[in-house]
Amino acid sequence: MNNKFIKSICQLFLLSLLLISACKKDKSADEPKDEECGNTKQTATSDRVELTNDSIFLYAKQIYYWNDELPCYDQFEPRQYTSGSNLTKYENNLLAIAQSTQEKYDVYTYQDNSGNTLYTNKFSYIEDVSNANGISAGVKNLSSSVNLQGKGNDIGIYDISAYGPSDNDFELFIKAVSPGSPAAQAGLTRGTLITKIGSETIGDDWDTDIQSINLLFNDPSSVHLEGKKADSTAYSVNLEKKAYTSSPIYKDTILSISGKNIGYLAYARFSDSDNSEEALDDVFQKFSIKNIEDLVVDLRYNGGGYVTTAAYLANLIVPNGTSGTMFTEYYTQSLQDGQVDILKNQPVRNSKGDIVGTSTYADYDYTPNGQGNTTKFSKKGNLSGVKNIVFLVTANTASASELLINSLRAVPSLTVKLVGTTTYGKPVGFFPVRLEGIYDLYLPSFTTKNANNEGDYYKGFTPGDEISGKNMVDEMGQDLDNFSVYDFGDKKESYLAEALNQLGVNTTISTASRIMSIRSNQNNQNAPINLLKNKPEKKVFKGMIETRIGN
Repeated sequence: MNNKFIKSICQLFLLSLLLISACKKDKSADEPKDEECGNTKQTATSDRVELTNDSIFLYAKQIYYWNDELPCYDQFEPRQYTSGSNLTKYENNLLAIAQSTQEKYDVYTYQDNSGNTLYTNKFSYIEDVSNANGISAGVKNLSSSVNLQGKGNDIGIYDISAYGPSDNDFELFIKAVSPGSPAAQAGLTRGTLITKIGSETIGDDWDTDIQSINLLFNDPSSVHLEGKKADSTAYSVNLEKKAYTSSPIYKDTILSISGKNIGYLAYARFSDSDNSEEALDDVFQKFSIKNIEDLVVDLRYNGGGYVTTAAYLANLIVPNGTSGTMFTEYYTQSLQDGQVDILKNQPVRNSKGDIVGTSTYADYDYTPNGQGNTTKFSKKGNLSGVKNIVFLVTANTASASELLINSLRAVPSLTVKLVGTTTYGKPVGFFPVRLEGIYDLYLPSFTTKNANNEGDYYKGFTPGDEISGKNMVDEMGQDLDNFSVYDFGDKKESYLAEALNQLGVNTTISTASRIMSIRSNQNNQNAPINLLKNKPEKKVFKGMIETRIGN
């Protein structure tokens, strides 16, 4: 047992004793239930898992956005979570915290392939940042994806879609490929058709093929693929999992149609400044040269990221002269009142997780008027005259993406529209709390509202509802994005074609004709069916991280 580990245990042990004393002697205003049921079960311990389970609950009591709804320690009993790996124990603790709240905003309900109802956290989570197993989970270590520092370690296929008239007649397509990945280096893009995985021919027997298809969801170390690229050329590749650095930009282009120059940006994630800002600057410089007034920003697979990056992109988009409030952060009342003694144990960290200075998170002013809690517009870049912007969105569009949309819709000189399906619905954000020296705990601690005081979009934004645009679902309620065979930026792609229509550009291709002209199904009159509607959820970050005080 090394000294660092012993020191960590000792610190947590002392923290536990201090918290016991604090609970007995000095109850805060938001903990009335502790007086009723007591705090007798939080006894002194040197067990690392018990201490961490205690810490998760005790941090939640002070900084969780719905902390006033949580029970007292003896009612909740955080040490009861003892099954599975340490990370599983802590995740079960977090889920129980979310289920203790009245509205249960932080609980995501879904059905597995057997029809069982399962639950997981929608907003909060905990991740291992030790890198002991390479890039594996969470913000630092996303599995089968790219993290918020632009680091990936997989074959690079972000997502796939399978559809057709029947289980014995369907096609499998790639929906997105991470730039810089093995798949991207092999020339695979969105719209690539997969006809063979390993030795298995795909498309003629769903019950057999799904076993091979599932390999692509399980972070394979290697896989052989055959098929046709988006330009219809054949390919046969062997993809090997490896570490790589990825741009956050899937695609950018300028579409010249009907006398208009329309800027298009497909943005994967609000990664940290080192990974995002230069890439975004380059794109918007190209837009400025063409004096772009109409923008399409594709956020359909963007789960969020850093608040500062969302503000940076907003400032690149807005016209010259835009000023005033972009958004305001509203923290939980205990944070605003300074009742956060437990945060004295948390040094301030930057976006890389490095400790900055000697301050702790307890030293910060969390009132709406506190330093940096109201973000103002400050124009960046040379693109000066944007008037219209269409965001492409899906259920994977979350958090910092929704923050950007919500902030810009309050700008009087901009017309903002949405094309796609209802977004994820995450108006809350967080900052990391380090436990055991290896786990980062993310508890929703604040919500945001725009200059018009609009926020609380827990049900997401539905195109054509409170924000105008087009909801891209068919008669069966299926997301039309699942049937697209075109690459990002192709004006024939269903979402982009509709965005152009919203901007007053007639593409002359209706949604119905686009779907019914899909390659080998050209002559098939049966409506295509999404066969992967119950596929595993992508292990991608969905969140909004506040690191401003650490920069």
